[in-house]
Amino acid sequence: MRPQKPLGRSRLIAPAAVTAIIAVLGAGFWFAAQFQSSAQHEANAKAPSPGPVLAEVTHGTLAEEMRFTGHVGPSLQTPVTLLPIPETSIAVVTGHPLEAGASTASGQLLTEVNGRPVFGVHTPFAFYRDIGPGDRGPDVEALQIALAARSYPVKPDGRYGAETAAAVRRWYRDSGYDAASRSTTDTEKDRQGGGDAPVTSPSPMPSTGEYVPLTELVAIPTSSARVVQGVQIGQRVAEEGRPDLILGSADLVVTVVVSVAELGDVRAGDGATVSVDGAEIGGVVGDITPTATAEPDAGSPSAAEDSGAASDVTFVVTPATSLPASASRAQVTVIEEIVAEDALIVPVLAVSDRGRGKSVLRTQQDDGTIMEVPVTVLGSVHGEVAVKPTEDRALEAGDRVVVG
Repeated sequence: MRPQKPLGRSRLIAPAAVTAIIAVLGAGFWFAAQFQSSAQHEANAKAPSPGPVLAEVTHGTLAEEMRFTGHVGPSLQTPVTLLPIPETSIAVVTGHPLEAGASTASGQLLTEVNGRPVFGVHTPFAFYRDIGPGDRGPDVEALQIALAARSYPVKPDGRYGAETAAAVRRWYRDSGYDAASRSTTDTEKDRQGGGDAPVTSPSPMPSTGEYVPLTELVAIPTSSARVVQGVQIGQRVAEEGRPDLILGSADLVVTVVVSVAELGDVRAGDGATVSVDGAEIGGVVGDITPTATAEPDAGSPSAAEDSGAASDVTFVVTPATSLPASASRAQVTVIEEIVAEDALIVPVLAVSDRGRGKSVLRTQQDDGTIMEVPVTVLGSVHGEVAVKPTEDRALEAGDRVVVG
């Protein structure tokens, strides 16, 4: 009987052989991955095929609009040059600086020049004389109206009597100054226009009376005004040829300056929307006028160049409600024509013309499939189209349409 071979060694050889085969195969795959062809590398680098480019259907009004940027400021601006102070060499601001953007009212202290107050009083004309006892006229009445508005007991009758003198005295004192005074006659005289003839019914007057020097009065454009350009302490004023102050009306408007080409078909009376500080306010376009510019000399080279260039125009948009006082610039949208109201709006690229007035959109469904939707085109403006589906509820706001 032949002796049997031991089994332990053969049982160990089989697992080792399997392991070696797996290692060889793995190494082969690794080497194959390292030595791919350039075509294989290019194929692996390619991005997956892109899906359709989509846009969302919106709902609203499609209109022809023009957009501008404008400056916010008072509707009326009045430059003011203070008058020289008699018997002084210069006039300088010595107190009460006036900052741009501040508000002032008729009868209020504006500033101080050479130690004396300067008051703002609302009148449609400039003051033209000192106003004091015995004076009569529209300037006296304007002063009285300003005093009465500040609760001083005076009747605006255009005649400067003892009552007005007392109100002026208190007005100056409440502002921190003494009123100027001058000698008067025993009878009130009609001095409107500089006349010296006594009135028909003389009335007693004090021997001295408070008056308002012309240098201490400034006409302001409205009962309340906004300071566009103010003055600072130490600033020299009352110099001929330049304004010391610029006062504006309290109401704010938007002023737009554009070229004729940019203006388009905008006309006076068009409706507009003013966008400022996150709010939108309705308004109306005012008169459109040529923008004032310096004219070059006729013989200069720039004159020939500018002769054929489009000129600029200016228009003002008056808001329906007050603009924020802090605003300096605003966006203005002028609606020239409403193309469609209460309509579905899509990009123009989403609409395909199938001829004979037939148009379709392609919409993506929730499962990703694409479906054609027949529509009627209502109008288009600046890359957007208002459409109406031929079948009810076939297209709604929020649907996604294919644009590319």
